[in-house]
Amino acid sequence: MNKRKKNSKVAIKLIGAICSFFIAHFAYASNDTKPDASIYVDSLENYVKEISAPSLPGFSYLISKHGKIISKGSFGLADVEKGIKNSEDTVYRVASITKQFTAVSVLILANEGKLSIGDKLSKFFPNLPNSSKITILNLLTHTSGMWDQERDEDFPFPIDQYVEPQEHLSYISKKGVFFEPGKEWRYSSNGYFVLGLIIEKVSGQSLDSFMRERIFSPLKMNNTGLYANRSENPSIAVGYGLKSEKPYREIDTNMKTYNGAAALCSTVNDLFIWNEALHNGKVLPEETYKEFIEPYKFDNGFVPSVKYGFGVGAEIVGGHLTLGHPGQLKGFQSDILRLPSEEVNVIFLSNINGYQFPVKWRVTDKLIKTLYGGVEKD
Repeated sequence: MNKRKKNSKVAIKLIGAICSFFIAHFAYASNDTKPDASIYVDSLENYVKEISAPSLPGFSYLISKHGKIISKGSFGLADVEKGIKNSEDTVYRVASITKQFTAVSVLILANEGKLSIGDKLSKFFPNLPNSSKITILNLLTHTSGMWDQERDEDFPFPIDQYVEPQEHLSYISKKGVFFEPGKEWRYSSNGYFVLGLIIEKVSGQSLDSFMRERIFSPLKMNNTGLYANRSENPSIAVGYGLKSEKPYREIDTNMKTYNGAAALCSTVNDLFIWNEALHNGKVLPEETYKEFIEPYKFDNGFVPSVKYGFGVGAEIVGGHLTLGHPGQLKGFQSDILRLPSEEVNVIFLSNINGYQFPVKWRVTDKLIKTLYGGVEKD
């Protein structure tokens, strides 16, 4: 195939805000990537110590090269009140990283002939606006035009309560569409929420069960799942914010509401397994993988400034071409990146609001720069 055809106020601001992140920061330049070069693991490890505080919520990170872990560590507290430290086994909410797992699940079903990425949305949800025009491909590439929350009052449900899919769908129907499918690019978490429901319809399983059976269990990602809240997995780190430099618990978001868009919880070790398998041909056939990472292209050949494939984006981070996806959620921030030329994985998971983290903007940008000897201090 040649054409590559976002409760409460808190939920909207943090799950939906990822849209502006992509629009501002995806920049693809396949000829501008640095060649493999000397790496500075000692400098990296000194840097992560500098940005951590033992008495505050913190983070876990992992860096690998050519399939071998070259550095990893955990800092701060997973549960401040109980004094539980973050560790390599700490489970974090990873928010929009979920999208690449949802995309892969769609492709698994497509390869088995159970659906096609060219299928119209009307085949599954005929009552949604523009369902006769929107394709699965449009949903995968954020080109569907499907309505997504932008204002707080657009989706006025308590963040810690589960919103039934039908009620969620009714809001999508009520708001209509932003544009005709395939004509513009606009990040849409609701598109991936709907993709999760399509997977459930086609497979006859819950999305969590499908991913567990087809992805998590085969790869031995034993600490990964689509957990709705901490009561379903008490090992999930508590998400925090800071006020007057003191931590406070953020609301325990019920992630089942967002399902295929943002419900994934995982560890740095499991995401390392995932990234190695995904980018080394152990998850998708070669041709399907190429589709997965290829940026969407409009009919006239124009490629949007956001170089987004299926749940992954190609962007320059820390001066290197990367493939991956960040995530933001109340009390959590995350990032999973692959430097394809260098065969390097950079994984960062944190249980503190991204905008309150001591590193300005994107932590992985600093990690990559430090790893290659060019960090810029905040």
